Amino acid sequence: MDGGWALLLSAVVTGAFGVIVTLIQKFKKENASDHEVVMGMLKMVYKKQTNVEDKIDRVDNKLDTHIRGHK
Repeated sequence: MDGGWALLLSAVVTGAFGVIVTLIQKFKKENASDHEVVMGMLKMVYKKQTNVEDKIDRVDNKLDTHIRGHK
């Protein structure tokens, strides 16, 4: 392989990796914005639930009653 081909090959490899890095960065930004949206929604749901422990206890009691019905 002479110098010209080596230069061409290195340019192609560098370009390919440049495109890959650009795509990875784009997906990271989209993932961060999606994460931000989901966290906002979870905070809204949490604020709407005034007493979460009571709700968990009620679900636990309903589940216990349901399981006893299967025995």
